Amino acid sequence: MPFARRTAAAALVAALGGLAALGGLAAPAASAQAAPRPGPETPSVLLLTVDDGAGPRATVLTCGPTGGLHPDPITACRLVARVDGDLDALDVDGAPCTSQYDPVIARAVGIWQTRPISYTRTFANACLMQRTTASLFTF
Repeated sequence: MPFARRTAAAALVAALGGLAALGGLAAPAASAQAAPRPGPETPSVLLLTVDDGAGPRATVLTCGPTGGLHPDPITACRLVARVDGDLDALDVDGAPCTSQYDPVIARAVGIWQTRPISYTRTFANACLMQRTTASLFTF
């Protein structure tokens, strides 16, 4: 994994660990500022990992604004937005795949529209992962 991706992934893990240690999102300080409202302008960050047996790969996806280290953040953010962060609801393409068993583990952890996301799914092969999640875990 390139240095920039490792650094960004490590920073995200540290930040998410800090949130978990606080018991979730920290309470807003008493001020005149309003809390962020859910919507496309609310920052969302996901650490995505794929392990296909050759070693894990990771990337960071940010949405609202779109960015991060994901190779196609616009499409990936649209996929996650379409299911409002419920990655278990993704089922993009019904095309057939072979029945070859070559397991791939896809994980996503982070914050989507102020809600914590924790997703882990083992697919029988890479074709089934791509069929279900499209380009979200393609990096």
